[in-house]
Amino acid sequence: HNNAKKIETTAAGVTVTGALNETAPYSGKILQRHSVSPNLGSHAVGSSSWTEVASGLRVSITPKFSNSILEIECIFMFGGRNSTNIQHFKLYNITDSADINLDSAGSRQGVHGSSRQVDADSNDVDQMIIRARTTAQNTNATTFGFYSKNESGTLSKYSFTSPSNSSALSHAKPILTVTEIRV
Repeated sequence: HNNAKKIETTAAGVTVTGALNETAPYSGKILQRHSVSPNLGSHAVGSSSWTEVASGLRVSITPKFSNSILEIECIFMFGGRNSTNIQHFKLYNITDSADINLDSAGSRQGVHGSSRQVDADSNDVDQMIIRARTTAQNTNATTFGFYSKNESGTLSKYSFTSPSNSSALSHAKPILTVTEIRV
C-alpha cells in the first residue's frame, strides 16, 4: 500500500487498480476451463479391451480447490463401419490410472457412452458427446484422456472420420475439455 487508491466505488460499481484475487468464490462458479482440439486424422480401435483412442487427445488441469467438481467432456465424430457390434466410450484419469465416476447396473458395465451404428454403409458417422463429473480430490495436476473398446471382436471402428478417403466424406477435429466448478 502506497497511499494510492486501490479500490474505489463508483455509481457504476467498483473500480480496482491492480490484481483482484477471489479467495472464496461462490458455489457453481466456473473457476477454469482447459480444452484441446487437435487435428488427429483418423484413428481406428479394433479391440475388446479399453484402449486410448489417441494420446494426442489429452487435457490437463491443476484444480484450485480439492473439493471442486471437475466436468470432463469429449465431442468427437464416430464411424462404426455398419456393424452390429456395440462400441463403448469412456473418459479416463490418466494421472491416477482411474475410471471417472463409472457405475454398473446388474451385469452391465459402466461407460460414458455407447454406439451401435448399423446405417447405410461403413462410411456413416455420428457426432458423439460424452461427459463425466467427479470431485477433484486434490490440487495436483491431473491429465484426462478418451478411451474406447468393442463390445467383442477386433473389427476396427473409426474416431474423428470414416474409413474411406473420399471428398464426399467428412472429418471433424475432436474437442476434449475439463472444467473446474466451485462447490
